[in-house]
Order: sequence, then C-alpha cells, then structure tokens
Amino acid sequence: MNRFHDRADASSRTPSVDRVTGVVARLAASLALLASLTTCGEVTTTSESGVLEGVGRLPGYDFWAPVTLPDGVELQLPLPEGGPVGGRVTGNRVLLVGDSILASTARRYGNEMCETLDPLGWQVAVEAEPGRFAEFGTRVLRARIDAVWDVVVIYLGTNYEGNEASVRREFERMFDITKGVETVVLTTGVFRDAQKTVNTTIRSVANRYDHVHVLDWASVAKVKGITGKDKIHLSDMGRSVLAQTIARALDYAPYREPSCLDPKFRDDTGIRAQSSTTIP
Repeated sequence: MNRFHDRADASSRTPSVDRVTGVVARLAASLALLASLTTCGEVTTTSESGVLEGVGRLPGYDFWAPVTLPDGVELQLPLPEGGPVGGRVTGNRVLLVGDSILASTARRYGNEMCETLDPLGWQVAVEAEPGRFAEFGTRVLRARIDAVWDVVVIYLGTNYEGNEASVRREFERMFDITKGVETVVLTTGVFRDAQKTVNTTIRSVANRYDHVHVLDWASVAKVKGITGKDKIHLSDMGRSVLAQTIARALDYAPYREPSCLDPKFRDDTGIRAQSSTTIP
C-alpha cells in the first residue's frame, strides 16, 4: 500500500463522505442532463472543448488545460509520457521537489508555480532549495511521507557530481517512495555534456516504474530566452514557461479547492554557494 496515504491525517486531507456523495450526485445529474440534451439534439458547448454549458467537464473527455505563454514565445510544450496526469488522479494535491530551477518559481521568489496551477484547482507545495543534488529529493520525500499527495513532480539532476551510479540510486529511491502516486520527472536543461548522462539515467530508471512519467524539459530549456546568461538558471520568461509546462502536464485537478501550501524545506543558503560542482 502506498505510504503517502497510509499515514495521512484523514480528517484534514481525505475528502469527506459528504463531499464524495455530493460529487457522485452531481456526476449522476450531469450525465442525466447530458442524456436528455443529446436526445433532444440541443447540446450546447462552450468555447472550451469537452465542457457543456451549465454541466461542466464531460466524464472521460480528454482535453488539456489552456496554456498562456509569455508574449513572443512560440513553442510546442511537451507532455509527459502517457499524457496529462490530472485525469488519472482523484485528488488535487501536488508536491514539487527540486533545486534552484524549481525554487525560483516558489512563492518566496517569483511565485509562478502557484499562480499558474491555482486556476487549475491544485493544492501546491514547492519543496525546492538551491544547490541541491539528487539525494535532496529522497530526503524531502521521506520527510513528507505523512501527507497525502496525488501527484509528485521532480526536477533534480542539475547539480551533478559526476557519479552516475549515485544519481541512479537516488532516483530509484525516489520512485520507490512514490509508488502508487502519479509521478512526473523532468529531464534537465543540457547546458553541459554531463547533463546528457543525467537525462539518460533519468529516462532509464523511470522506464522501470509504471507510475513514473518523463517530461522532456530539456527540449524546452534550449529555446532562446528560457535561461539567463549562465545557460542554467531561468529568466523571467523561463520561469513562466516552466510553470506552464508543468500545468499542461497536470491538466485540471479533479475538483477546485486550490491552495499554495507552506513549504517545509526553504534553506536558501545554497544560493551563495560557489564551487565547480554545485550550481546555486
């Protein structure tokens, strides 16, 4: 059984019986209304595909959340292998784990992640700190195992000490911890040849886990203007695009009770770290 759910505080994090009953009732009413409209030949749709006016999202309809990229940005955002994960989960809590790349979108910095995922109904926790290696992900997941997460998003590997076996081991540990939870792992930007090894390792390990889906951020990071002068950290535009890329990978949450959750990990001293192997 998934440990993310075993130890959760059911009173604060598990949908109540009343809410579940209400959802079922609304779904039944929607299906009945849809059937009657279809019979009469008077189905009216909004401009959003898969949404009936006055009814809402059609059960089982595959569609993606609207994506608004910054002015001047033209690119096809990637999807995680297997498609958006929002339609495969029953809750709206997402845990994002990463280094400075992801931390730059947290509320204490630009807040792009919460601002982008909030309209889609997600409860968002960004657990990211500058200068962290892959082992940080294992540490975060172990520490936050008592909470319920419907989706986990991982962006680690930017900081790489050159030990492929170590990186492989840490991603195996992370994916073992998240078994039973839809997990999206991003490839890193390829700002040096070593990142090709990191990305190959990420894909190789992810392919062994049915619940893990690779999101090709490397293809986005190479677009001009996504990163700053160091070719590593994100520009203002890049932070917005990263948030939109993850939004598209998640799609709409099953229900709309959004929140920007307080992080447990927010040590930013690594932003001042200077070494040949650590990237702030």
